[in-house]
Amino acid sequence: MLTRELIYGLLPYSIHQKIVRWKCKFKSQDEFLTDNHLALYPPSFDLNKVVKEEVDKCVAFLPYCAKPMGEHECPVSDKTDKRKNQKCIKVSGGRCDVPCSLGEMVDVLIKHGFTKNQIFIIDRDSNLFPWLKQKREEGYEYFMPGTGCKYGVSYAIDYVGKKLGYKGCIAFVDDFCSEDKENGVCKCMNDYIGMEGIDKGKRTKIHQETIVLMDQILSGKYQKGKYQNMDDLAHKSQSLTEIPSSP
Repeated sequence: MLTRELIYGLLPYSIHQKIVRWKCKFKSQDEFLTDNHLALYPPSFDLNKVVKEEVDKCVAFLPYCAKPMGEHECPVSDKTDKRKNQKCIKVSGGRCDVPCSLGEMVDVLIKHGFTKNQIFIIDRDSNLFPWLKQKREEGYEYFMPGTGCKYGVSYAIDYVGKKLGYKGCIAFVDDFCSEDKENGVCKCMNDYIGMEGIDKGKRTKIHQETIVLMDQILSGKYQKGKYQNMDDLAHKSQSLTEIPSSP
C-alpha cells in the first residue's frame, strides 16, 4: 500500500469530512447544493453549460452500497453471500420495482439520455479507476454525478480530478439509518478495504433531495438560489414518481 493511501486510511472520519470540504472549497460553493449533499468539482464548474452543450461527454458512477438492504433485497445480488454488485436491472433497460436510491438515480440518468455505457456501478476502486481512464481516453470529460461517501471522495478525488482531469458534480451518500453504526458508510480503512470482498450489510442511501436536484440539473433548470427551501424541492420530487421504467 502506498504511504499516501496508508495515511488517508488512518485518518479519523471527521478529518476526511474536513478534507472534502477543503478540496471542494465548500465556502465557494452554491450553499443550496451543499445543503442537499451535492458539490461541484471544481466549484467554478458550469453545470448548465455542460448540460446544454456537452452532456454527451458525461459519465456517472454510483456506489453499489446504495442498493437496498434489510426488508428489501436487490434481485441481482449474489445469491450465496448476498453481496451487492455492479449489476443493476435498470442500467440494462429493465424494470425493477424494488425501492432503491441507486435505482432512482439511474431512472433520472436514463430519463436524460444516459446510456449503460455512461453509467458505472462501483463495486471496487480497482474496477472504477480503469473504467474512468478508458472513458477519458474515449473523450468523456465530466462526471454527472460522481457518487460516494466522504471517505471515498476524500481518497479518490485527486485521482479522478487531478490525474484524469474530470470535472463535475459530486453526490454524497450517507447512512440509511444513522443509528445503525455498523452498517453505514465507510468510516475507516478497514471498512473500505473490507468492502472489496463483502459489503458486510452496508446500508447507505443517496438522499431523495439529491436525486430530485440532479433531475433539475440535468433538465437545465437549476439556477443558483432558485429554490429557497426544502418545501419547494419536495414539491418537485413528485416528478420522480412519473419517471417510467423501461419495459
